[in-house]
Amino acid sequence: MTIHKDGEWYVAIDPVTGVATQGKSVDDALKNFQEAFELWFENAEDWEKERALKGEPVATMRIEIKV
Repeated sequence: MTIHKDGEWYVAIDPVTGVATQGKSVDDALKNFQEAFELWFENAEDWEKERALKGEPVATMRIEIKV
């Protein structure tokens, strides 16, 4: 899971599960992420849970954009 600032919001995203939340502070974003992840986990398929617990992303990419 990563957290980045987007304007006035802190956004928490897990690239493995796709779970994403936001908050006005890092702590708020983390609290919201915990709740969202628990809800996701309750409804996830077994294979999704296994992948999430292993922390294996399907693919990752980092790009740079010049403006």
